[in-house]
Amino acid sequence: MKEKILIIDGHNLLFRMFYGIPSSIKNSKGQEIKGLVGFLGSIKKLVKEFNPYNIIVVFDSETSKKSNLSLDNNYKANRQDYTKVPDEENPFTNLPAIKKALDFLNITNTEVINNEADDYIASLTNNNLYNYIIVSTDTDFIQLINDNTYLYIPRGKKSILYDKEKVYEKYKIYPKQYVLYKALIGDKSDNISGIKGIGKITATKILQYKNIESFIKDNKSNKISETILNNRKRILVNTKLITLNKNLDTANIKITNLILINKKVYEIISLINEL
Repeated sequence: MKEKILIIDGHNLLFRMFYGIPSSIKNSKGQEIKGLVGFLGSIKKLVKEFNPYNIIVVFDSETSKKSNLSLDNNYKANRQDYTKVPDEENPFTNLPAIKKALDFLNITNTEVINNEADDYIASLTNNNLYNYIIVSTDTDFIQLINDNTYLYIPRGKKSILYDKEKVYEKYKIYPKQYVLYKALIGDKSDNISGIKGIGKITATKILQYKNIESFIKDNKSNKISETILNNRKRILVNTKLITLNKNLDTANIKITNLILINKKVYEIISLINEL
């Protein structure tokens, strides 16, 4: 039986914890640390639930979306500029302490330069050596799901561990079709415009065919076919933006057995005021 590796989308977890904890939590220096406390608490829960062989936390960097801007200047243009946000309202002020805590716990963590963390995560899973569980609420990772890769979307009691069957149950498509599905309907979270006139239900109907060409061939006089033909360039750009790169160099990540004892988690929590 293959060992389980948890791969955590670092910024995704940080933002969920920072904005998901309503009350302020400050250390002895008066610094806001609710992102740190939530981050560590979440890892503790994940370890208890999945008992992983190892954990890898992947963070974006300031240059992470650079490679896709040449395709579409609007890509992720809806993201807030946190350089203008006061420290107590800025989740990124918690990052240095989080990285110190992860090092203390011997949890592998890396910041991706000039590429997106999503692509790095995709590259980490591009083998069948382990069973990978990606932890993120970013549904772009659905495209990676296969016999060795799963997506865990943590939402409290409504948390879902997606495998191929769960994806089909929810979307009526398979993971390998997800990129085209999102290319058609768009992705507001990444500021990617969909094709006007094609919603979730229509996209699902199109994807019941072998490919778009087959749909157009069988529906020549259909208004949707005309819409697709008039928007081929947009669909192609969207597909490139949504498709994750599985070929980045991840050789710096060494996977060895993780010994994460609850006591050690309690130790780091007791030391939070010093981080």
